[in-house]
Amino acid sequence: MSQTKTRRPKKRQLGQFMTPESLATRLVKQLGVSTATRVLEPSFGDGSFILPLIEEFMSLYQGPVPARLDTILTKNVFGVEVDPRLFQLCLDSIARRWGYLPESHNLVLADFFRHTFQSDTLDNPRGPWQALDADLSFDLVVGNPPFGGTIDPQIQDALDRKYGFRNGYKIKKETYAFFIVKCLDKLKVGGRLLFICSDSFLTIPTMRGLRRLLMEGGTVSVVSLRGFSEETSYPTVLLDVTRSGRSDSITVNGRQVYRSAMETTGNFSWAIENDDARFFAGPRLGDYVICSSGMTIGKNEWFVKDVVGSDVIEHYDYEFFDEPITVAGEIQRARLHTLGARALEKVTQQVLAGGTRRCVRAIKMPTPERVRLPHPGYRFYNKATSGIIYVHPTHAVYWKDDGDAVLTFKKSGNWYLRGVGGKPYFGRAGLTWQLVASRLSVRYLPPGYILDSGSPCAFLRRGVELSELFFILGWTCTELCTRLLKTVINHTQNIQSKDFERLPYPVWVSEGDKQGAISIVRSLIDEAMAGRVVLRRDPEIGALEKLYSYQESDEARRSGDTREGSFQLALW
Repeated sequence: MSQTKTRRPKKRQLGQFMTPESLATRLVKQLGVSTATRVLEPSFGDGSFILPLIEEFMSLYQGPVPARLDTILTKNVFGVEVDPRLFQLCLDSIARRWGYLPESHNLVLADFFRHTFQSDTLDNPRGPWQALDADLSFDLVVGNPPFGGTIDPQIQDALDRKYGFRNGYKIKKETYAFFIVKCLDKLKVGGRLLFICSDSFLTIPTMRGLRRLLMEGGTVSVVSLRGFSEETSYPTVLLDVTRSGRSDSITVNGRQVYRSAMETTGNFSWAIENDDARFFAGPRLGDYVICSSGMTIGKNEWFVKDVVGSDVIEHYDYEFFDEPITVAGEIQRARLHTLGARALEKVTQQVLAGGTRRCVRAIKMPTPERVRLPHPGYRFYNKATSGIIYVHPTHAVYWKDDGDAVLTFKKSGNWYLRGVGGKPYFGRAGLTWQLVASRLSVRYLPPGYILDSGSPCAFLRRGVELSELFFILGWTCTELCTRLLKTVINHTQNIQSKDFERLPYPVWVSEGDKQGAISIVRSLIDEAMAGRVVLRRDPEIGALEKLYSYQESDEARRSGDTREGSFQLALW
């Protein structure tokens, strides 16, 4: 983490991606509002939804414009915006369009998580979505909640307690997730929520609890939005939810997806095609391997070296020193720059006792040194690469005395550097792949490596034969494997350790084909270690595609059980 969320540019910190008014207008026109409708826009920005909402309600009332506006903005339209500049832009737009701005209205400058529109009575019954305070409930909630924004550190923990756990499942502490949960609580029975969201929540495991919550209380439809905005390249969807009770299916781009199929995936994926559930009916890769992320160093320029031929070029000497412990220093290193009472007491005692912390610094050498590998002071480092099967090491990490310098730097750094990800697996043979990639590119990891956080790894579970590592590696080279990973399990750019474990184990491959695949993979690894660069277009990869292809049983073919075609629909 080179930059904390709270130090990001304001637009990113607030998660601001403005909705084009033309899109907002088209959405509002199909809401079917009446004079009795109460609408909430919880993050209205410059008014993309507020202005067309007012326009819709204006046609429902008679009389002078000021009187109609007074009624609409006190009875029908409610909104919250945290950014003073955008808030004022919205008010100015209302005044310009209708020549009038009511002195009293329900457009509020506030943090949505801190604000409530108070009601004299609690008019929302309890259930999977429940009002937790005496807040107004709404017939409609519409908008574009902040994506990837920063929750005020002062209320993060309180919000996590209020919105972060529902129906036995964790809700990710993220702005748009908590926005959705709070807004669901404010929906009347029969009420409807329409939100423009990142499509990431369809599959990522951390949003599994949110997906379950939505289906526990409502009827859900999701439609992809093509070309949402020039401000962002993130794929977006329209989430349409009606509070109607528990659902056993949802609609995604016109295709019905059943809860029973979602349950097979391990992450309750909304992106599964019902027919793909057959792949997930058997064992998973996680039954054979255990996956781990690697280590974040925090100062790669000091410790990570490019491998040049068989050498590394060392530019630094490393010097250890003792630094006095101070209260200010510990607060700076702490999460949210805050120390609890117990931690503060401990630090105070250390300061009074003249306590110190062991630290390390890198000192640039006048003349760099060339170091021949292998060398006891260095270990190969599995930096990310798009290569498959096997790739010669491109980096090494300074690891003298079992990594004393690196580990000392981490221990003396900020709170998020203290852990050593993947440490139990350092030096073990396994598989590794790019964390951030549009497709799965897996390669064999020989013994001896230190693990990098940018390349998660998989290692055989105790008692599993070594041949399974090569069988799994062959499976990852197929298009079917990547399709199941990148559509059903996690269709974002990230490929996490748990995503890999959730992949189906190809139990449908016959024993003869399995042995053939293992033989091909072993030979490819040997050739790659000897200098060959293995490419996806190579004939051996084509042979693996055939060996791992799914073959329907004779009984299934006789019954006419065929794959459903993929149905895609993009609106707007």
